[in-house]
Amino acid sequence: MALLSFNVKDIPPEGTRIACVVGREELQLEENDPGIQDVLALTATLHAEEANVRVEGELNGLLLHECVRCLEEFATPAALSFRALYKDPSQRRSNRQEPDAVPGDSDSEETDCHLVVEQRIALQEMLRERLILSIPMQPLCSEGCQGLCQVCGQNLNVQRCGCQGVKAESPFASLQKAFKLSQKPLT
Repeated sequence: MALLSFNVKDIPPEGTRIACVVGREELQLEENDPGIQDVLALTATLHAEEANVRVEGELNGLLLHECVRCLEEFATPAALSFRALYKDPSQRRSNRQEPDAVPGDSDSEETDCHLVVEQRIALQEMLRERLILSIPMQPLCSEGCQGLCQVCGQNLNVQRCGCQGVKAESPFASLQKAFKLSQKPLT
């Protein structure tokens, strides 16, 4: 597996390219973090620029999700592109007008900024963040997922059940009852 920490002094100005595979351990993924199937392929280019290091690359592989309707696990292919700028806070420019954008980068809003710590850059945290942020809020195994039966819990994608279904009372039912009571004539 890969070492995702680099000494800034070891990165030549013309840049260096890395290509490796990373797993849960290298990305420091915890139990509640997104799942990955086997490993992810990482390709990245590191460029040293004065006191900063610019990192661009892609993380490819299969991500594991749990469907919010049927609760089944499913895999989706992922191709996560990233850009990051690692700044060394100890190296300040004398003119104090250091731009936050990457020089020559028209999409600087899409560039994450991180710190160089003790002359080293660590990609684990940045890659972990990118992976977590790529997970959809409501992952679905398919658009046509029918979910679970509200009565017996049967996965309706696999088999139909004989339940009649739950007739859910409207959340406004109590208001309707109160309105009907107020409409009755007083005797």
